[in-house]
Amino acid sequence: MPATQNLHATTNFYNTHADKLAGQYDSKTFVEVHDSWIDHLADIFASHAKQKQVPLGKYKGLVNALDIGAGSGRDAKYLAEQTSPNQSVVVYAVEPANQLAAIGQSVTQDLNVTWLQDSLPELNLLPELSSLTKRDGLAKIGRQDKTNLTFDLILLSAIWMHIPESQRLSSLTRLAQLLEPQGKLIITLRHGPSGDERVMHQVSIQELKTLSKKLGLSIIGCSTAEHDKLGRTEVYWETVVLQTAVNLTPASQALDVPSDGKVR
Repeated sequence: MPATQNLHATTNFYNTHADKLAGQYDSKTFVEVHDSWIDHLADIFASHAKQKQVPLGKYKGLVNALDIGAGSGRDAKYLAEQTSPNQSVVVYAVEPANQLAAIGQSVTQDLNVTWLQDSLPELNLLPELSSLTKRDGLAKIGRQDKTNLTFDLILLSAIWMHIPESQRLSSLTRLAQLLEPQGKLIITLRHGPSGDERVMHQVSIQELKTLSKKLGLSIIGCSTAEHDKLGRTEVYWETVVLQTAVNLTPASQALDVPSDGKVR
């Protein structure tokens, strides 16, 4: 089946079962689902303040986060809620399934979250946001000093297995273009059968490592064999954290696979 048909079949499933899926997703918190890498959030915020050469306690600025495959808005909501008096977190939630996105919009309507109906590998709507920022200076769009919108955190949770192998290099290339020099890209890898009409492809850390090297990205941490938080015994997960290689020390470029399942 061509990639476009795969995307349509998968998107249709998410739209048809939006309410049921949202209930499943929201039965677990962001912290429960992302406990293996959540420590990196503090690093992202601290690095952003350091990059601006301002003490973290006195820093007032914006952190841009991109949630691709934002679903029912659980993760986008949590990230936006990390806004503090010293730091605003601006979230861009990308979701091709409009029924799921509608649920997400309803739970984030009072937060600094912008929803886009878009998908990899193109993410065509982000350049439009950049142009809008430059032309109108909309505070909600994010940093005002950049023509091109870039992100301190990019999250792909339960998305990579939907992207066919033929589109993965172009998808990762696009993500690398969108990543801030000190930013982090988080990708979760799902292993196990689909069990329904959603099209899923084989994924691996080794493939990501090979692709990332071509793009100047390095895997700075990963976890393996994470159990499925929804209790599906036939499904397990891995999480990978990537960063621009030029910003890493030689020691931090090593692939770290800890026994406790945490991403270091």
